[in-house]
Amino acid sequence: MAPFFKKLKGFISPLVWAGFTVIEVIMVIVIVAILVILAIPRFEAFYAIKLEGAVRKVVENIRYVQQLAISKHNDCRIEFDAADDSYQACYCNEADGQCDAGACGDTNWSAIIDPFSRLGLSVDFTIHNQYKGVDISSPDFGGTNTLRFDWQGIPQNSTRSNLTTSGSVSFSYHNNSRTVYVEPNTGLVKRE
Repeated sequence: MAPFFKKLKGFISPLVWAGFTVIEVIMVIVIVAILVILAIPRFEAFYAIKLEGAVRKVVENIRYVQQLAISKHNDCRIEFDAADDSYQACYCNEADGQCDAGACGDTNWSAIIDPFSRLGLSVDFTIHNQYKGVDISSPDFGGTNTLRFDWQGIPQNSTRSNLTTSGSVSFSYHNNSRTVYVEPNTGLVKRE
C-alpha cells in the first residue's frame, strides 16, 4: 500500500471501506434479470400443463357419461355453464329412462356419482383445487349448452335432438386454449 493510503486508513472508519462498488451492484442486477428471463417460459409451460389436465378431465367425464347412458339404458347429460365456469352431470331417473324435459337438479334428473370422489359429478373451475382459473367458453351442442346421450350413446342437445354437426366446448387459461369436440352419431370425443 502507498504511504498516503496507510495514513488515511488510520483516520477513516472501517465502515467506509466495506461497501459495494457500482460494478458489483450492476452485476447483481444483471444476474437477477437473467434468472427472471429464464423462469418466465417455465411458468408458461405450467399453464399449458394445467389446461391440458383440465381438458383431459372433461374428456374423461364426457366418455364416462356416455358409457353410463349405454350401461344404464338411461338418458344422461352434462350441462356446461360458461358464466360460472362449471359443469355437472346427471341421468334421467324416470322408469323408461327417457326424460323429455328438465335439467340437472330437477326431480326427474339425478346426479351422476363420480367414481373417484363418490360425490355428484360436477366440476367448478372457480374453486377446484387442481384446475382453479380455467375458463369455459362457447359450449355449443346443437345450439344448447347441454350435451346429452340417449341409451344408445348417441349425442344429442338438451331437447333430445341428435347432433347433426360436431358439438364443442372451449377452455382457456393464461393465453392457452383448447377445444373439445363431440362427433355426431358416434359421440367420438376429440380435443384440439
